[in-house]
Amino acid sequence: MDKKTQKAIVIEKVLNLLHLCRKAGKLETGFDACQRSCSQGRSNLLLMAEDLSSRQKSNLRNIADANNVKLVEFGSKEILGNSLKLRDVGIISVEDKNFARGIVLKLL
Repeated sequence: MDKKTQKAIVIEKVLNLLHLCRKAGKLETGFDACQRSCSQGRSNLLLMAEDLSSRQKSNLRNIADANNVKLVEFGSKEILGNSLKLRDVGIISVEDKNFARGIVLKLL
């Protein structure tokens, strides 16, 4: 398999995990919901879209560092939004440690 095919497979697997996580009720989207999830200690992983502004990325890094939450860049707002059947989604909080671990393992 070439590199593009492998990357597409990884993206599809991560999106499938996010969809399952959402069905399980362990997923938050949007800045305010994700910030609340981190501050309450529920978040295990923050995913931010690669096409966020540098200011938003900086704010998310500060939130993740302050609450000891892993932060990973993944996909675009359009890809994340389409996979969750929402409009553009820039940030996602995964609140289940097993889903978070699975996503991180797929991305690394």
